[in-house]
Amino acid sequence: MEKLLMRNIYNARFVIGSLAAFSLLSWQLVHKQKLMIDVYGVDGNGGRMLKIITDLSDEEMARLKYARRFSWHWKGSRRYTDTIDPISDQELADRGIEVKQEPFVEYMKRPPHDKYL
Repeated sequence: MEKLLMRNIYNARFVIGSLAAFSLLSWQLVHKQKLMIDVYGVDGNGGRMLKIITDLSDEEMARLKYARRFSWHWKGSRRYTDTIDPISDQELADRGIEVKQEPFVEYMKRPPHDKYL
């Protein structure tokens, strides 16, 4: 029985292989793109899935995405380093003014990809 089963599988190898290849190709070429368009949209501002939840138009979605990107990347209008002649901590210490040191080193966080904003 096992020998007969193995022989039938061996004889049907092209059929089984072509079915596996067709399903892989159809997923990669058709279904995956359709899913991405449904979730993220053609322009990246949200597809039908997001519009079902929020009921927003394309223009409103693009405006929200722009505002979120802008608020993430905005550094602020006044910064300590923007002054003309900042006094360094060493200079303040030389003059007898005690400067409180930060307990950890602050680093710039890498912004997320615009797809996730």
